Amino acid sequence: MARQPKQIHVYLYRKRGDDYEYAVFRRADMEDCFQGICGGLEGSESYLEGAKRELFEEAGIEGDYHFRELKCISYLPDNIFDKEARAHWGNEIVVVPMRFFALEYEGEIKLSEEHSEVRWLPFSEAYELILFSDQKVALYELHQRLLRGLFKDLL
Repeated sequence: MARQPKQIHVYLYRKRGDDYEYAVFRRADMEDCFQGICGGLEGSESYLEGAKRELFEEAGIEGDYHFRELKCISYLPDNIFDKEARAHWGNEIVVVPMRFFALEYEGEIKLSEEHSEVRWLPFSEAYELILFSDQKVALYELHQRLLRGLFKDLL
């Protein structure tokens, strides 16, 4: 199945007392890289379908969950993706959009080989571990929306 030039990123969160915790995953191929669930869209998947598939593949989470789409969108340079994927995209693709989602989750996480560890952390600790600035911004947005009660929409 051909990979689309589109990317998703999902943060898991849970309520603990008056605060929230966020799941951050250490990438197995980059020791210092913590992030949420991240991956590319395949075939004709929508962003939401890709988010659900990646969540299952990387964390073993499946079911009829209600996702929240964040406003944050970032763009990744095409040269971070493998040549085979880029060959299908053509020369006009220079940057790849990444959409961010959030999912409230209390269940078990089964790590795939892509991750060596998962940690549930309060916002400040999770924020410090996240490597990439766009992912920090998305985590900040999620945290602020939760604190301010700004989530009314579910996907």
